[in-house]
Amino acid sequence: MSNQRANRVLGLIVTAISIVALIAVLAVKEDTPQLDASTPEGTVQQYLQSVTARDFDNAITYLSEDTKCKIADFDQAYIQDSIRISLSDASVTGDSASVKVNIENSSGDPFGGSYTESQAFRLVKSDSGWKIAGIPWPTYQCGGEFK
Repeated sequence: MSNQRANRVLGLIVTAISIVALIAVLAVKEDTPQLDASTPEGTVQQYLQSVTARDFDNAITYLSEDTKCKIADFDQAYIQDSIRISLSDASVTGDSASVKVNIENSSGDPFGGSYTESQAFRLVKSDSGWKIAGIPWPTYQCGGEFK
């Protein structure tokens, strides 16, 4: 077999494998279930969806009234384009709650490596529902205070 024909066959095989892999990824991708927005978990989910969509005007509405975080704090935050966030744990005690999530980021490894960081969100119950207190991910500084 000539080199040109072997290269053509190899190219077809690589193309076929790529198409099968793409179909598998699309078939496995599942929609994220929307949590009840009136719960601490739902509040954190709505906040994170706003943050990852870079809709900081909406994201800041999920923060408690005494927050020192401003839109500029979010503008300075680094948020990767492709991250996966999963709920790890949630607990409610009276008018306070804690929601823990795992955030999986790409490591930049050419072979698809990633790393996971855990983040905890503290929430307080207000007249308008659950609000996130403190300095939440992805900000690490708000109003001159550090996390």
